[in-house]
Amino acid sequence: MELSIGQQALWFLYRLAPESTAYLITVALRVYDVLDLDRLRGATAAVMARHELLRSVFDEVDGVPRRSPADLPPPLTVVDLGPVDEDALRAGAARAAGQPFDLGEGAFRVTLVRGGAGDAVLLVTAHHIVSDAMSQWMILRDLLWAYEQDEPGWPVITRTFDDYVRHERESLESPRRGRLERYWRGVCEGAEPAGLPADRTRSAGSFRGAAVTLVWPESTGARLIDQARKLGVTPFAVVVAALQAALHRRGASGDFLIGCPVSTRFAARTRDVVGCFANTVPLRARLTPGITLGEAAVAAHRELVAATAHGEFPSALIRELSPGRGLPYHLAVNLLSMDAMDPPLPLAADGSIEGPPTTYRGMRIAVLDLAQMEGQFDLMVDVRRAGTLFTAVVKYDADLFDQLTIERFTSRLRQVVESGPDAPIGRVPRVDESEVARLLAFGEA
Repeated sequence: MELSIGQQALWFLYRLAPESTAYLITVALRVYDVLDLDRLRGATAAVMARHELLRSVFDEVDGVPRRSPADLPPPLTVVDLGPVDEDALRAGAARAAGQPFDLGEGAFRVTLVRGGAGDAVLLVTAHHIVSDAMSQWMILRDLLWAYEQDEPGWPVITRTFDDYVRHERESLESPRRGRLERYWRGVCEGAEPAGLPADRTRSAGSFRGAAVTLVWPESTGARLIDQARKLGVTPFAVVVAALQAALHRRGASGDFLIGCPVSTRFAARTRDVVGCFANTVPLRARLTPGITLGEAAVAAHRELVAATAHGEFPSALIRELSPGRGLPYHLAVNLLSMDAMDPPLPLAADGSIEGPPTTYRGMRIAVLDLAQMEGQFDLMVDVRRAGTLFTAVVKYDADLFDQLTIERFTSRLRQVVESGPDAPIGRVPRVDESEVARLLAFGEA
C-alpha cells in the first residue's frame, strides 16, 4: 500500500538511523493495580484489530517504500525487574520504551514493566510512521476500554488512513497544489532558519538527544491565559512569540523561520483514525527591537492560523520549493493540550515525572512523563498545557549542545514569558541573572 509523503520521509529517516529512538512515541502509565495478563493481551489484540495501521509492516519494492497489513500476534511484552525501588522501575520503563523497532516486523507494541509488590508501568509505544500524539492517546483509551470490557462500545470508524493517503495524492494532483506552493514559497522566501549558537560543529546526524524541563507557576499560567484573551490570541501564540524573541536576542536575525507541527486531521470522520496526521511547517517571524511581546504574539497567532489553513502541504515538499537551501527550519515549537486528551490524565504541577494518581475505567493509574522523541531537531520546545499549568520540555541535539547551554536558554525563555505583553523585544535581557552573576565573578577574579 502507498505511504503518505510524511510516512515516506519517516521511512527515509528510519533507514538512515534504524537504531534511533527519535521517532518513537510512548504513553506511559504508572499502574497501581495488578493487571490480568490474559485480559491485557486480549485488549492489545482488539486494539490492533480496530486500527489497521498498528498491524502493518513496512518494506521497499524497487526502492519505493510500501506498507502491508500483516497477521501479527498481539505484541505484548512483560519485563520483570524483580524487587526494585521507584527510580529503578522508571529507569527500566525508559529502557523498554526506547527499544527500536524493526519496521519489517511491526511498528506497535505494549509493554508491562513489573517491579516487586505489584509495582508496574504500562507502556504503549509506536513508531511515528503509524502514529502521532493524538493517535497515541486514542490507542491508550481504546486499550483501557478493551481491558475493562470484552466487547467495548467503540464508535464506528468510517474512514481509514488509506483514505487520507488517497486524499493527499488527489490534492497534490489538483490546482490546490499550486496555491499551496505559492503560499509556502512566500513564507520562506527571504527568511533564514533560526539558530541557537551551538557548542560543537554540525556533523552527520545521530539523532542523539536530551531534554530540559521548564515548569511555570500556575499563577504565571493564569496571567498568560488572561494576556492572551486580551490580545485576542491563544496562549500558545504568546509562548511562540516569547520563543521567537528569545532566539532573536540570542543572535537570530529579525526575519527568520521556526518549525511548528500542525494536525492534518481535517475531516471529522478521521477523528478516531490512528495514523501519522502531523506535518511540521515553517512559521515566519519578523521582529524589530521596538516590537512588543504582545505585538509579536498577535503576529505569531496570525502565522499559526494561516499555517494551519495551509498545513496539508507536506513539509518534504516545502523543502523542495527552495532547492539547495536545505531545511527551512532547524528549531521547532509544538503544543500538546492535555485538556483535549482522553483519558484526561493530569500532569504533575511541580514538573516531576509522575502525575497525581487518578481512576480511569476502574483502573488506578498516573501518567508517567518519560523522555522521548529527542534529537529530531536542533531544538524542539514541546509546550504542554493542562488548565493553568504550562510546562515546556526543551529537547535538543546532544551532538550540538551542552546541557548547560540549553538550561541557560530555557531560563531565558522563562524570563521572556514572564516579561508581559508590553515589554519591547529590544529590552529583553540577553543574559539572565545567573549569567550576570557569573560575568561579574569573572571581573572580580
